[in-house]
Amino acid sequence: MLDKAELGRRVKLERLAKSMTLKQVADSSGMSPTHISEIERGRTSPTVGALLRIARALGKSATYFVEDDELPTVSIVRRHERPHRAILDGDRSIADVDFLTKGIPAGRLRVVQFQGLSQGEIDGPVHQGEEILLVTTGKIRVTVGSEDFELSEGDCIQFKGSAPHKFVSIGDEQPQAFWITASEGLLSP
Repeated sequence: MLDKAELGRRVKLERLAKSMTLKQVADSSGMSPTHISEIERGRTSPTVGALLRIARALGKSATYFVEDDELPTVSIVRRHERPHRAILDGDRSIADVDFLTKGIPAGRLRVVQFQGLSQGEIDGPVHQGEEILLVTTGKIRVTVGSEDFELSEGDCIQFKGSAPHKFVSIGDEQPQAFWITASEGLLSP
């Protein structure tokens, strides 16, 4: 959890980056300049409502100020820097994934590249948001709720993440796919 000093530092840096005075932020947020100054100096924590008003005055999402990791506004992941993770079923690796994105403040998109989904299944996390799977090689059966969809090279599916879903390799060829999620807190490197 972010402490009040770091939250205040982020508010102040954003205010200065926008070339705004304490009074301008106060006028726009309906708060007093003294209260905003106390927040910026880490002497007090804003209420959720106050943080929402300050964020709106600064043209940012409130999550920008409270995310654990300070993320860049532009994120580039070079091919050789991609975080890699194996997805396991017990002791057995059933897929390798490369994270093509790391995230930006208040960002909700994540792009993962599957490689070599073996004879196993991946249960996707149920969440608010959306998912897209684009198969680039091989075949994958996607189950969304109680419906099965067989996808081949070039096929793409989009669905609500709130429905239970899973991915299973079918056929002889090891499939590869791009998995795009639009939500917070999903697969992380």
